[in-house]
Amino acid sequence: MRIDIDPASGVCFGVDKAIRTAEELLGTGKELYGLGALVHNSKETGRLEKLGLRTITTEQLPGLKNSTVLFRAHGEPPSSFELARKNHNTIVDATCPIVLRLQKRIRETYQGMDHEREQIVIFGKADHPETIGLMEQVAGDATVVGSAEDIGKVDISRMVHLFSQTTMDPEAYEKVESALSGIMKKANRSLNPNCTICSWMKRRKPALARFVLKYDVILFMSGKNSSNGKMLFEYCRSLNPKSYWISDPGELRKEWFREARSIGISGATSTPYHQLEALKEAVGKLTGG
Repeated sequence: MRIDIDPASGVCFGVDKAIRTAEELLGTGKELYGLGALVHNSKETGRLEKLGLRTITTEQLPGLKNSTVLFRAHGEPPSSFELARKNHNTIVDATCPIVLRLQKRIRETYQGMDHEREQIVIFGKADHPETIGLMEQVAGDATVVGSAEDIGKVDISRMVHLFSQTTMDPEAYEKVESALSGIMKKANRSLNPNCTICSWMKRRKPALARFVLKYDVILFMSGKNSSNGKMLFEYCRSLNPKSYWISDPGELRKEWFREARSIGISGATSTPYHQLEALKEAVGKLTGG
């Protein structure tokens, strides 16, 4: 049995930086709080919590005082920073540099535009931490669209500055931009498109396409609360119907591999490589490969 791990998988550098920052701080014995799940991967979050990380929600932040709090790679709105500082907390900002640059771009665009004639539209998930942080850069004065079907929300009487949450599907972004371009042309209004999806995500699907077609069975590993994981798994399955989405080796089923001679293992940008290695070992034991 041939069992290989996708060489292009593993966490993106922003998430990797946040995890390593947490590990370093916890290694000193420092009491550390994390605002929200550090990574959308319950196994990895659980591992860090065993090391001492205490995860809190946004609702719990007002009660945290004189402590050290880690802000995750997705970024946080200005109000979270203000509240943490007001309560004399030490902030460890692990926001991904790409997200920080996007926050700045959106903020500067908003400050420099004519609000009666221009508007900001963000392609993203309205309830995602990154998009929430982006919206607060402009005091909520922007429109969030999650797909091309949502463009009816856009005010076509004003020019559009289009941005994207960094972890969205590049192909879905292209559909949104194309649909917006069409309605803006009909309305004789301008569209300023900015594909702000990170390069890691732009490379991920093409690399995944090359990988999944080489194997009889694909195991895709990620947290079930990872929107990135769900999107990439569905893409895997569209290319190889014998693709299975799991979050733990305990979910493996021997019948998946009865006629397989090769198994490919991949994961989301929130799946650490050590989890993929553990999965490979478990598959080997199950199949005798």
